[in-house]
Amino acid sequence: MTTERRFLHSTLAAYGSQIGRVLIRAAGDLLLARLILPNDHGLFDLALGVVVVASIFRDVGLPYQLVRDERRPYGAVFLWVTGSGILLTAALAIGAPLLAPLGSGLPAILRVFALWVFLDGLAVVPKLFFERELQVGRLVAPEILRGLSIAVVAISLATTGAGVWSLVAGELTGAAFFAALLWWRVRGRLRLELGRADLALLPGLLARSNYLFLIALAALPAPYVARFILGAYAKAAMVGQYGKARDWGFKLQALVLPAVARVLYPALVEYKTGDRRRFLAAYRLGTVTILALETLAAYFLFFNAKVVLLQILIGQNWGPAVPLLRILCFVPLTDPFSRLGGEVLKVEGEDRAWFAAVAANFVSLLLFGILFTRAWGASGLAWAQYLLLGNWLLAWRVYLISPEEFWRLVKDLLFLYLVPLPLFLLAAWACPEDSWGLFAASIGAAGVAAGVYAARFWRPLRGLFAAGA
Repeated sequence: MTTERRFLHSTLAAYGSQIGRVLIRAAGDLLLARLILPNDHGLFDLALGVVVVASIFRDVGLPYQLVRDERRPYGAVFLWVTGSGILLTAALAIGAPLLAPLGSGLPAILRVFALWVFLDGLAVVPKLFFERELQVGRLVAPEILRGLSIAVVAISLATTGAGVWSLVAGELTGAAFFAALLWWRVRGRLRLELGRADLALLPGLLARSNYLFLIALAALPAPYVARFILGAYAKAAMVGQYGKARDWGFKLQALVLPAVARVLYPALVEYKTGDRRRFLAAYRLGTVTILALETLAAYFLFFNAKVVLLQILIGQNWGPAVPLLRILCFVPLTDPFSRLGGEVLKVEGEDRAWFAAVAANFVSLLLFGILFTRAWGASGLAWAQYLLLGNWLLAWRVYLISPEEFWRLVKDLLFLYLVPLPLFLLAAWACPEDSWGLFAASIGAAGVAAGVYAARFWRPLRGLFAAGA
């Protein structure tokens, strides 16, 4: 198939997988929020943050480098990720007591949960193979089954009173099951010889991935770093409240961004030299797709936070999360250019510029997060998310790549942000606050805005995926 057809098929598959996983995860979260107290959710959030950071040290940026490396060094990456996964799992289990100040129950959890670093690493190479070759459709069933296995195990154990251990067991089961499914599915397609030739590639790969590692280290753990900051000034229960508010405030980001980014990066690699116009259009329209859905979600959650969280989703135990959700729901709209800007900079080879942006965001989060949390608690940490200075730096770099495409995107974003505003204000004026009437009116407002979006952007999107357009 042409690149455009593979791009389209992989995009649809990525959306299908992401929607399935998010729906399963959301349904599981709803039940687990009612079965497990916020304190245990807070401890799990802290433990999950630790193993996610450890997984970044496991990969050291090699997966990102593999996608843009024409040699496709799958064997070399497999050797590194597997070996470092074993070492980091052991180190984390041994060093778990050092994290006791964040929570007295955290070391015991980490001694077991450390195994996730190794199990998750086993799936890296087959997952990359399907993404690099724009065959994301092969990942849909394994990814949905992974989410289903996590939910089934966690909910089953939670009903017996296992608490935080049900969450840990679910994640470990899902990681092991996912790795097994991927290796079964990639058989006959990916052949790893794992010899000296693969080992010889590692020094060069590591040298070219050093900035990619630093980028991942500064960018990916940010949500968990925020929890660590709050954990230093509040109890684990409040960490759990903040975590749930952020999870639901960024739910559409979790749904849309991975689906677009995982396909856009390898597609941009192919478009870089052969079709510069389509390269830039893919970035702009990919960003528009993400922000269109996130804008509607932000307005909807702001006006219906109490009804959504307490009456529909996770129950009355989570009352303190409502004002946090109202603050956090608009945060995804503050960094539109960085949504996929990092993918563009990776393809352009501007790793240092991307690292400077994410490093500035990380420093901003630490500085403003600590200052605001000390002054105003969890709400201060939520407001600190609006002051990530690296987003402006990355916007500048995107502007330098193509000023014309940058300003086209600015106009599109203003259109996205402003169209729903009068519709939701009208709904809020006509209906009582925190009412089911406002909830229903907000659905209507979102539907009208979505129709306006479709009328405006359907033709450019169709043209992007048309071969020869």
